[in-house]
Amino acid sequence: MFPVNYRHASSRLASGIHTILGNKAVAIYIATAFLSTPLAAQPFAYISNQLADSVSVIDTATARVVDTIAVPGKPAGIAVAPDGKHCYVSTPEAKGFAVVDTTKREVIATVAVNDGTLGIAVGPDSKRIYVADWYKNTVSVIDANSLQILSTIAVGESPSGLVVSPDNRWLYVANRISNSVSQIDLKTLDVKRTAQVGTHPFGLTIDARGERIYVANVQSDDVTVVETARMKPIATVKVNMLPYATALALNDSRLLVTNQDDGSVSVIDTETLKEIALIKVGEKPEGVSTHPDDRHVYVANWFDGNVSVIDARTLKVIDTITTGEGSRAFGQFISK
Repeated sequence: MFPVNYRHASSRLASGIHTILGNKAVAIYIATAFLSTPLAAQPFAYISNQLADSVSVIDTATARVVDTIAVPGKPAGIAVAPDGKHCYVSTPEAKGFAVVDTTKREVIATVAVNDGTLGIAVGPDSKRIYVADWYKNTVSVIDANSLQILSTIAVGESPSGLVVSPDNRWLYVANRISNSVSQIDLKTLDVKRTAQVGTHPFGLTIDARGERIYVANVQSDDVTVVETARMKPIATVKVNMLPYATALALNDSRLLVTNQDDGSVSVIDTETLKEIALIKVGEKPEGVSTHPDDRHVYVANWFDGNVSVIDARTLKVIDTITTGEGSRAFGQFISK
């Protein structure tokens, strides 16, 4: 699978309480109603359905699809801005990406970038978008406000997965054909260092402190752990067949890896760097992302057109949500 492939307090009831019990009771009632009201809605998961030219919106509170957004161009990569206002979707056949307004739940802009768009990421400050060109071996840097390309950076062959460091200083790029990961300095916008990893790296993730990168290597069936300070591999962990993408959970103590060819997710203990569980999910699992609660992990299953929800504590699938044909969701697809 490559580029194309809550209620307000009732004023009427408050008035009645005021009449019977006085101002003090009203104050207590309103305060209680306010405290019992959720301060924010639960996050949403945005799942690209490549074969259906759409994005499914999952309300994670109810584990149900609440909307489906038409996104032409065979949508693949997903990057939800940390500020929650936009979701960026790479569209390989449209040679760019679509901008989805998460409030309106509709495409409000399309941006032409290059012929091989796939991997896409957004900086922690939501100000820049990064798009990998699978064919031209570059990464484009786009201003999120103007949607203009600021720079184009040469990297390794067939760049795919992208991730930005938590401090917004570095961009890491998995180069599939070069078997490497590029580290880009986001101040100078050039490649600082390159680390050799396993065979055909694809998806990658970074820990909360920005100290380690975990890289899924599709052809060598393993995960390379890279120390960012020196950009050197410190371990290789064997998983199952055709690992595609990775996500961290439980305070970065667990790494979950989607294995495409056997419909499973490997769970790695990040302290011992050993596989501790293998969880069956749907067919051809691809994208994987962790809910902000740091416990529930969502897995997009390409062949089944659905999403498996894993409890990272019990290591069990607790729900399966039907989405659309060709669910990929490659990237950070859950809002914060």
